[in-house]
Amino acid sequence: MTAMMIIVAVVAFWALFVVGVLVGISVHHEATRRRTSRLHRAELHLDRAEVIAYRTPVRARDVA
Repeated sequence: MTAMMIIVAVVAFWALFVVGVLVGISVHHEATRRRTSRLHRAELHLDRAEVIAYRTPVRARDVA
């Protein structure tokens, strides 16, 4: 292999490596955003259920 071919191969390898890392970061960021959003919605749902539970009168037969 000539020196030029080695240089091109190394540059191509690093370019693909950098693109792969950037895609991986983007995918990880999106997954984290979705998970955070899902957890936030679940927390809001629990808060809403808690507010409704406080407003709902409790009878003795419900406790037992």
